[in-house]
Amino acid sequence: MNVEEGPAAVAGRYRLREVIGSGGMGTVWRAEDEVLGREVAVKRVRLGALPPADAALARERTMREARIAAALHHPHVVSIFDVVLEDGEPWLILEYVPSRSLGSILQQRGALHPPDVAAIGAQVASALAAAHEAGVVHRDVKPDNILVADRPAPGGTWPLVKLTDFGISHAATAPVLTATEVLTGTPAYFAPETARGEGTDARTDVYSLGASLYAAVEGHPPFGTDPGNVLALLARIARGQAPPPRKAGHLTHLLCGLIAGDPGHRPTALQAHHALLHAASPPRPGTPAFVVPGPGGAVPVGRPRRRRRLVAAVAGVLAVVAAAIIAVEVAGNRTGDGTPLPRSEPVVAADAGAPPVTIDDPQTADPCSVVDTTALSAYGSAQVHRNNTQFAGCRVDIVRPDSSVFFGLAFRGPAELVRPPGLPREKLDGRDVYRSPLTDSCWRRIVLSQLNAVDIFVNVDDGGPADDLCEIAEAGSRAAVAAVADGEIGTRARLDETTTLGGTSSCGLLQPADLTAVPGLRSPVPGVGDWECTWDDGAPTPTLVDVTFFLGHPLGEPDGTPIEVAGHPGAALATEDGCSVRFVQRNYTDGSTPYVESVVVRLAGPNRGANPCGTVTALAAAAARKLPPPT
Repeated sequence: MNVEEGPAAVAGRYRLREVIGSGGMGTVWRAEDEVLGREVAVKRVRLGALPPADAALARERTMREARIAAALHHPHVVSIFDVVLEDGEPWLILEYVPSRSLGSILQQRGALHPPDVAAIGAQVASALAAAHEAGVVHRDVKPDNILVADRPAPGGTWPLVKLTDFGISHAATAPVLTATEVLTGTPAYFAPETARGEGTDARTDVYSLGASLYAAVEGHPPFGTDPGNVLALLARIARGQAPPPRKAGHLTHLLCGLIAGDPGHRPTALQAHHALLHAASPPRPGTPAFVVPGPGGAVPVGRPRRRRRLVAAVAGVLAVVAAAIIAVEVAGNRTGDGTPLPRSEPVVAADAGAPPVTIDDPQTADPCSVVDTTALSAYGSAQVHRNNTQFAGCRVDIVRPDSSVFFGLAFRGPAELVRPPGLPREKLDGRDVYRSPLTDSCWRRIVLSQLNAVDIFVNVDDGGPADDLCEIAEAGSRAAVAAVADGEIGTRARLDETTTLGGTSSCGLLQPADLTAVPGLRSPVPGVGDWECTWDDGAPTPTLVDVTFFLGHPLGEPDGTPIEVAGHPGAALATEDGCSVRFVQRNYTDGSTPYVESVVVRLAGPNRGANPCGTVTALAAAAARKLPPPT
């Protein structure tokens, strides 16, 4: 035990037990509050060796830390209980958190896994959001000031994380206690504008958080440390061109946003909190790309004008089948008195005669691997469009002289496998299949196992004859059954590494507080990969809200009225049964063709209200605020 030099008891009540931290300006002890009988941390700031002017400055900084921290009552900020003077030096009485700093963890263990880093960052971002809301800028966010406790966070499984050391923070209304042209903080975690001497604000805290998390996944901050040449380090940081992380996986885009050279391109601390919270969850098992609506599935919006447009073509096509099948499903899943059955009760069973096929990792399972364009080419020129689909499926356009046909295939996960009521279970080459002909469309569900299924939806596009749609659906279904005959599904590059939204939870983008404008919604049903999420009210003709991630063409006239959605470019499209809003998260190109990642939020059903577009625009804004700024 090390009790270093210091009084036996501070202020006659805080009994020093052991040193738990020290630095150039002070020492921290674990101590016992003999009055209240609890453990505390006692921080002493050494002033004796300082010139009088510097000692006065340090004393005022310490008192300010006490005032600031005492005003921040937050579960992820180290609480301050008291401040006392002992022999002319200030001592802070702090909450004792059995923990290690993130800096010491990295020094001992090296780089951490991205989900662990996201869990740590989400809690720090929450603390910063509270501080910024109170008008306080920390100004020294770094791994050494991030404490990782040896107990879990309340209500969670991740370790509790707390932000400490507000000693050089400042409030918006307080004077800045620094000598002229003297930088405060830790240079390796400075934001570019700080390195240029342009001052600090909430956005510099966000950068420092990003730099700390960057260090946690890479093993070093964005520009290194270079303790032997701080001026050279500051010059590199000031240029604001941080190299992207190489080990961050699905955190890469988010970290790049946090450490953006332009402060205006960084998310707020609150946005960072939500994004990191979602990134902390390990990827769900399930599957990838476009999602076709089936029984219980979510359905985007609008009516198609041209095949090349995403929401107007894909989402509008899907609304037709959703209205028919979801209504049938909800009406069929009710007890004798009309009470809805639990969603999990009528589960589709797999046929014992066919080998079960499960999707172990939705990030790599390729839905296009079960599409056979040769089989579809009998009905026209068939072309797969991987960049014009929902995240959890595959799209094929079949072009012929008098019309074009939309063919969509999607994997389904456990939460979606409700037995379609009123539809007989039939066989297709040994597998259970459900068939539903609809007006101007045709739908199939092929059961792979008790955990997964394949949905196929075929719709005529651009008008034209629709008499062979079910024949096309049957050909595609037979090809899909043949493709999984060996029990395997083809793979593709991980979606959480090739897209911005691939590691994001769609269900997490709308919380209960966001959904109060649509009464009676039940708990969300996630789609495969959590790239689609549906809330409905369980009525015979349901009102529902859904969130879906898309790849597709840039926004255009068929997408509706251009709007801004919490800083994201977007469009609102009114439909017969509601309204949808699509907003852009990322622009990218494939070859020379521009595409976008986007989020579609839809409200539909009889209880949509008098202004469904206003309601769904507010929902979309709530979702957008939980994401990083668009790129």
